[in-house]
Amino acid sequence: MDEYVSGDIRRRFAGLTLLLGLMRPLWLRMSIFGVAWPLLIVSMQMWAARRPAHLHATRRRVAKYWIGTGALYGAVLVVGTPALLGRALYWIPAAALVAIPLLIGSWRERHA
Repeated sequence: MDEYVSGDIRRRFAGLTLLLGLMRPLWLRMSIFGVAWPLLIVSMQMWAARRPAHLHATRRRVAKYWIGTGALYGAVLVVGTPALLGRALYWIPAAALVAIPLLIGSWRERHA
């Protein structure tokens, strides 16, 4: 992982979590999610396609950080929806929590 992953994708996951948590009408939340999630996935795929070759073990090493972010993302949405919708006191720390595995992964890869 490099600075792009540590910065841009981490911020996108956190931003999407925060946006979904603070949006009130269900139709608006689902509309934004329906557009934002595919854009996030496509941007990650485009980035990965432009990368030079990776070391053989890189994919295995970084998978746990991606899985961690995905699992936390799902858990934060399950816990916070619908009971805590619109409550910034929950969603701001939740968005930061979702970004932590990718932050750790990018830091560890940089120092590997």
